[in-house]
Amino acid sequence: MLFLFSCYTRGMLTDAQTEKAVSYNKKQGYCESEVKLVQRTVGATEDGKWGPQTVERVAVWQAAEDLTADGMVGPATYEAIKAAWELCPTEPPEGPKVEVGCGLAAYDQEWPGRKPEEALQKAWDQALAEGCKEIRFWSSEWLIDEKLPNGGNKGNTYSGPWLASQVIPEGVVVGAWIDDPRRTAMSEGFADRLVEMHVTRAAIMINKSNTRPNNVPWALRWKQEDLEKLAELYASKGIECVATCWPQPSKSQIDAMCEDMVWILEVLGSKTFEVDTEGNWKKKFLSGFSSMKQASEYLAQRMRELVGPEGKLELTTYTYHTENSKSAILAPMMDRLLPQAYSVRHRTHDTVGWNDPLGPGKHQTLAVNRARQAAAAG
Repeated sequence: MLFLFSCYTRGMLTDAQTEKAVSYNKKQGYCESEVKLVQRTVGATEDGKWGPQTVERVAVWQAAEDLTADGMVGPATYEAIKAAWELCPTEPPEGPKVEVGCGLAAYDQEWPGRKPEEALQKAWDQALAEGCKEIRFWSSEWLIDEKLPNGGNKGNTYSGPWLASQVIPEGVVVGAWIDDPRRTAMSEGFADRLVEMHVTRAAIMINKSNTRPNNVPWALRWKQEDLEKLAELYASKGIECVATCWPQPSKSQIDAMCEDMVWILEVLGSKTFEVDTEGNWKKKFLSGFSSMKQASEYLAQRMRELVGPEGKLELTTYTYHTENSKSAILAPMMDRLLPQAYSVRHRTHDTVGWNDPLGPGKHQTLAVNRARQAAAAG
């Protein structure tokens, strides 16, 4: 979730298309720094030169951004790339108040002469400096315990203890997104680890990943009896549960989601409903709506009906998604935004430099400022 697209797929372009794209881009007159900006955005090696790897990754990025995926960096693609790096003012804009939090991730890389904990501390400090009232983590990246059901989680040995050692400022909430296997998330050992890390809010991923086929049916990850057990366990540990899901801009899917959310919110004892808008919330998935604006308004209306006037609506997405930018449509209708400022590594698995715009500290400022821009959109 760190970078601009959901994954890197090899072979999107044929050899002939790749050669054509390289030739086209070389003729556009981009200087070395402009080429590096493109490469940084799409996750290619930053050497300032057009090559097969760069145009292939440009094509992947274009596909994720609903642009023509040909690897050619023409005016439309270059403007979209520049817009991805725009910052808004550091002060929240005037208008309706939308609370902004921040998502952080554990670090699976090391920088020369630095410990991973230094990166965690830098990102944490910057998120707090930006005024985030909630800092949320992906539980599967922060917990590691071989005794947990299903062999525990992907993670490391230092991030959990580091978080447990932090003194949480007054008024700041530590949360966690929970998309771990049900048996793991329902174990008392797992819940105890969350408590050790000061987690008091758990966002439970309700449905299965929803980013690939168009018009896929709404599919729950949880049975009602399991969710009831989870809610009871977490409540006994002082952890508030939040329902979070991945809807597509499909009327039938939103309706099915909201039908299930009636009992899900009741079981969780929650008045907070979060949507995760990533590869699932794209124009190509429109169904039953004439526009993304119509889909967004309908989704927000249905969500608000479910939580009531005293409830909270949340949205999370990756840093460069449309819903975390000045072009956001759904985000301004929410009460809380939680951009995923993950300074871990590029989606292409290239490491992020310490002083890279997506590195520890800088990425948090970028993500939060773009969220403030999104809050003022519409």
